[in-house]
Amino acid sequence: MGKYRIGILKGDDIGLEVVPVAVDVLKEAIGRYPGIHVEWVELPIGYPSYLATGETLPEATLKALFELDGWILGPIGHMAYPQNDPKAINPHPILRRKFDLVSNIRPTRSFKKLPCLHQDVDIVIIRENNEGFQPDRNMFKGMGEFMPTPDIAMSVSNYPQKFSNGRQTCF
Repeated sequence: MGKYRIGILKGDDIGLEVVPVAVDVLKEAIGRYPGIHVEWVELPIGYPSYLATGETLPEATLKALFELDGWILGPIGHMAYPQNDPKAINPHPILRRKFDLVSNIRPTRSFKKLPCLHQDVDIVIIRENNEGFQPDRNMFKGMGEFMPTPDIAMSVSNYPQKFSNGRQTCF
């Protein structure tokens, strides 16, 4: 069926716990199909990466992501990132922009045999990732979102608007 190179990016906090389990589940599932071969490539990102390399998103990691067939990304964006270090950024907005990651898909379902607040829940929430503003700590590092002072956050954008006469304006 094919050969694939899949990146493993554990991220921060709970990602360090859930990503290895997700990889184990995928390995078990893939193992049922002898024609699929996966090379797993672990890459540094997030706070563990900062402690090891001095960067939360090393250039080598970003470059490697472009060369992979896919990747598994754990939660990133740690409150322990140093506030005044330009190498301690939240990688999410950069990944969203560079890879045009259009949406977050969050399925939610209740199961009758498990205790939960509400029964008969089966919904999917789709959050659009690329339009509008991504409020995060990268704001005072550029990208049209910035903090001129610690008390003021500003977002600037350029949304083209087409009019019926074919002219285009931005505001």
